[in-house]
Amino acid sequence: MLTLVLAESELELMPVELCRHPAVIAHARQRAKQPRQILLDSNYDHAAMTHLLEGRRRGRPDITHLFLLTALESLVNKQGLIRVLIHTRNDLVITINPQTRIMKNYERFLGLMEQLFKDHVVPNKIHPLLSLTENFSLSQLIKQQQADRVIAFSKKGTSVRLDEYFIEMKKQKKNHLLCVIGGFPSGSFHADIKTIATDVLSLYPEMLPAWTVTSEILVNYGNIYR
Repeated sequence: MLTLVLAESELELMPVELCRHPAVIAHARQRAKQPRQILLDSNYDHAAMTHLLEGRRRGRPDITHLFLLTALESLVNKQGLIRVLIHTRNDLVITINPQTRIMKNYERFLGLMEQLFKDHVVPNKIHPLLSLTENFSLSQLIKQQQADRVIAFSKKGTSVRLDEYFIEMKKQKKNHLLCVIGGFPSGSFHADIKTIATDVLSLYPEMLPAWTVTSEILVNYGNIYR
């Protein structure tokens, strides 16, 4: 089993301090919602985010969108070999049913996430595809999964060939691997990832997008563990 955790993802509802900004009001009116009901998105809200704490890092639901498309459409997911979790900067956790098919249209994806933040479950509690839980630190979330090996990916990590690494894990009978991928556009994890992960690995000297790291993990894991 492979568990993928998109950690500290920049997915959040509009911060209260930005709700009166003209650009945010206009964006919300366009969506026929109140400002506090829409996601912070730097594509639309960059003018309002100029003085927001960590403004260059925040408002990136597109990273979560592309990550989910990559993970859920993968061969290993279709074969029932992975679990997918989203951890947000505000310590919310989204659990994804592997049968979920995320829409490719970005605007529809935003609407889906906004519905999830409002109702905490989509489409309903009887047949949940997405569910949201509050107040889970990254450390708590990872401990709860009880993985045999926790692997975080960072350009500052140990350089490896991922196929060789997975071959070694399989030899050691590490059958439940958990991979932590940053859900932010730049910078480092806020959490002390070295105390959370068993290994911190680097696939490339430069920072890679979350969906690129995810695709490398999925292909190499599938080749070794299937």
